[in-house]
Amino acid sequence: MPALLRFGRICLINALMTPGLLSQTNTPPPQPQPATSTGASDRSAAAPTTSPVSQFPKYVPLTQGDRARVYFSHMFDVQSFLRTAAGAGINQWMNTPSEWHQGAEGYGRRFASIYGEHIIQSTVMYGFSAVLHEDNRYFQSGETGAGNRIGYALESTIVARRDDGSRKISVSRLTSYVVAASLSRLWQPRSTSGVVKGVNAFGVAVGVEAGFNVAREFMPRLFHARPPVEEVHH
Repeated sequence: MPALLRFGRICLINALMTPGLLSQTNTPPPQPQPATSTGASDRSAAAPTTSPVSQFPKYVPLTQGDRARVYFSHMFDVQSFLRTAAGAGINQWMNTPSEWHQGAEGYGRRFASIYGEHIIQSTVMYGFSAVLHEDNRYFQSGETGAGNRIGYALESTIVARRDDGSRKISVSRLTSYVVAASLSRLWQPRSTSGVVKGVNAFGVAVGVEAGFNVAREFMPRLFHARPPVEEVHH
């Protein structure tokens, strides 16, 4: 009898617990919230709506007063004399013009001639850049890796920044090189006349500027290169 009572109590307990177990077993698992749920909306609202802030400051275009100061500085600064000395050395090595021969006197003539070209080139570039709103100053790349930095420096020889910060072909710089190379034929010997000699003079001017841009990129303090600015593409 006691065994029968114990069996009855066990059956009663099982009967009382079964509905709860069934309800837990039949309850469907929680479904994932759809993308339009409140949590997702909150996350979307919290997400930034603008692009990350650049690590470089935004470009500030030149005023006409700034442009005039850059022009006069470019005419007579130390780098102008260094570029002239480098160009005269290249022409001395190439013995161009041959009528000026070698030695100190020949180098002096070549130096004076190239500095005259520099004055013409700076003046023409200043005038055209003011009209076209081009900024031919050198800004560091902010790139990593020597190859990227050298490529940027060489490219900067023929490009300029516009008022919106983008970099485009520098019409003012290229025009100034062509005009200076052409007008310098007026005071040089006849052996330098002709299209080929003019192209050579153009190439020397561009090559010297490219070399100095590389120096500005890797030695900014020595050559007073400006820090990088935010890159803008159009």
